[in-house]
Amino acid sequence: MQAQIEILASLQLVDREIKQQSDLKQGLLGELQAKEREIQAKKLEVDALLATGAEREKLRAEKDRVFQDEGKKAMDKRMRMNRIKNAKELQALQREIDLMRHSNGELEDEVIGIMQEIDGIKATIGTKEAEMSALQEGWQIQQQEFTAQISGIDHAVSAASTRRQAIAAQIARDVVSRYELIFSRRGGTAVVEVAGGICQGCYMNIPPQLSNEIVRSDKIHLCPSCQRFVYIKPAEEQTAKTA
Repeated sequence: MQAQIEILASLQLVDREIKQQSDLKQGLLGELQAKEREIQAKKLEVDALLATGAEREKLRAEKDRVFQDEGKKAMDKRMRMNRIKNAKELQALQREIDLMRHSNGELEDEVIGIMQEIDGIKATIGTKEAEMSALQEGWQIQQQEFTAQISGIDHAVSAASTRRQAIAAQIARDVVSRYELIFSRRGGTAVVEVAGGICQGCYMNIPPQLSNEIVRSDKIHLCPSCQRFVYIKPAEEQTAKTA
């Protein structure tokens, strides 16, 4: 039965390798996804600025059209002044022209302000597009590197999985199933040594009688506290380890 524990320990080594490689792959994929989200967020910023710029450009065009129309109206009224002889009408028309000039001055200031705002938006768009371009270039290089790493990981996991199948075939299916359950629930540690009467998985004491049964190795044993598979190294191995 000691051989069964040794096989389980070998299975655990392979499973840890697979888990480590799988975790590494997930980390790489996570970094790629994060970079893609960053690029997408930058693109959304540029799109939002372009939409804002288009709206301000449309408003500028509308304000400019009104400014031009009001300018023509003011010009027409000034031309009418040359034909008016009545002083009262002349004064009234002059007041209208003055009001239009004031209104057109404010309108012109608005148009200038909008144009300045548009220039600022265009400058920001240029900066954001440059940032996005740099991100995309870096992402393409990183993606190639990560793709190569992921391919290597997949090959390593495939080879380890083949070894795992060969190892698992040497153990009863119900034992493998129990081992897999413990491995998943106990953070990748399903088979542990008992040293000095203490389980090295949960660091709880193992009853002396159970320790004696483990040494005889007449069957597979579990830690009564953490339910991991436990074993005790032969005395000669422990002596060699401390020598």
